Amino acid sequence: MNDTIEQEVADLHRECGADLFRYAASLADDADAARDAVQETFLRYFIERRYGRVIECPRGWLYRVLRNYLLDRLKAGSTVRHADPRLLESLPAARGNPEVPFRNSEIAREIAGALSPREFDCLCLRAEGLSYLEIAAALDIQPGTVAALLARVHQKLERAASSPPARDFLEYADAIRYLGGRKLTYTSP
Repeated sequence: MNDTIEQEVADLHRECGADLFRYAASLADDADAARDAVQETFLRYFIERRYGRVIECPRGWLYRVLRNYLLDRLKAGSTVRHADPRLLESLPAARGNPEVPFRNSEIAREIAGALSPREFDCLCLRAEGLSYLEIAAALDIQPGTVAALLARVHQKLERAASSPPARDFLEYADAIRYLGGRKLTYTSP
């Protein structure tokens, strides 16, 4: 039984360990804390499975536990959200033009400031490639709520893109990629 669970955890780690680390790094702002949080998350998954718990949506469960663990460590009372400029170095456009990281950082701050904490979390998880069901499991909310939150995010971004100063929606997509670590695959519901 333990061998089967160990293989399950190893497979999950291969499948989404890097994505979990990237998400943890965006919340923790410290690579060591992010690495520890991901390790703790997989340990908790192993323990839950070892005690016989059936986990319906493993990827969503891992994101929820990781998020909750980091929020507990960061004293969840703080509502300050920001994006780490160090993440921009991995974007192809940022390597060629020194103004791109600064512009994306500013836009990312605008996005983070315009969204509620729950909308921001949904956007970042969607940018990580999670499905609505996985986001619902990660945030412990209903899939319909995820759809509503992402629809509001979409509306807010469209309004911001069309209001003065006019922004190209692609700039927001670059900033969202910056927030989530990779290109957003969000489509309007």
